[in-house]
Amino acid sequence: MKKLVMLSMLILSLILGGCSQTQKASSENNEGQANSDFPKKTIQLIVPYASGSSTEMIARVLAKGAEKYIPNGQSIVVVNKPGGAATIGATEVHGAKPDGYTLGMLTVSQLSLQPLFGKTVFTHDSFQPILQATVVPQFLTVKSDAPWKTFDEWLEYVKKNPGKFTYATVGAGSTVHISMEALNAAANVKTKAVHFESGGETVTAVLGGHTQGASLLPQTAKEYVKSGDFRILANLGSYKPEAHQDTPLLKEKGLDAEVDVFTGVVAPKGLPQDVQKLIHDAFKQALDDPSVQEQLKEIDVDPKYAGPEEFQKEITESYNEYGKILKNIGLVE
Repeated sequence: MKKLVMLSMLILSLILGGCSQTQKASSENNEGQANSDFPKKTIQLIVPYASGSSTEMIARVLAKGAEKYIPNGQSIVVVNKPGGAATIGATEVHGAKPDGYTLGMLTVSQLSLQPLFGKTVFTHDSFQPILQATVVPQFLTVKSDAPWKTFDEWLEYVKKNPGKFTYATVGAGSTVHISMEALNAAANVKTKAVHFESGGETVTAVLGGHTQGASLLPQTAKEYVKSGDFRILANLGSYKPEAHQDTPLLKEKGLDAEVDVFTGVVAPKGLPQDVQKLIHDAFKQALDDPSVQEQLKEIDVDPKYAGPEEFQKEITESYNEYGKILKNIGLVE
């Protein structure tokens, strides 16, 4: 009888153990199924600038490229949310549900610069970085009939005439403003900023002779250099785009200054790790796609990938560096 009881208990134990393993396997399968269900609907990629901006151009090229690698036949739609010095769109991304359906194509301006003024609900580490997609420098640009044919001639002029050279910006504390102030500090010269509301107005200001120059993105300067209206004197960034190998970097002129404009994909904090990986991999494959690279080069943009950790490091370093520049010119305390 005792043996019969023990045998019954052993059989019951085996049955219960089998049920437990079955439930565990079922649970794991369900979890895997839930992950594979993403995305179930369209993904929004918010751009905090108006239609026609360089950031929007980059976003549309990458969104179309990444769609090929997004499962379940879902699409990525670019949504323009301009305004508030490009913080309205960034604020919407920051406040969205971290489910992978709302992403942002943000730049150094929103991620590293605007938080320094203390007027945003987010700061430099408030987003979940997916990847850095592009980096572009800015160019010191003047009209083609300006008296300076080279950067050296321009530098000699501003050293002898402090405060006389005027340049257009898209606002106090913008990356355009920062790049020129970094140059001023490195060269120990003084130039005068004239602030406007948009990139179009800065171009008009230079064309109309209202300012003597501007710091422009390659894709903005391209059309006017090609038409013979503008001349590029120097590259204010850290590297040379493929189409501008002959434009000197400031460091090649012995000046320790460089300001780049990076663009990348971010999400609200709290995004599930598996969803983050899926989105990251889709955009990374798009960046590696030769047809996408060709489309970016057509708008004078070179792909420059960085993963989530490296991207956050770049955001933080820029935040710290720009903070020093803004303090030096009295825009922040």
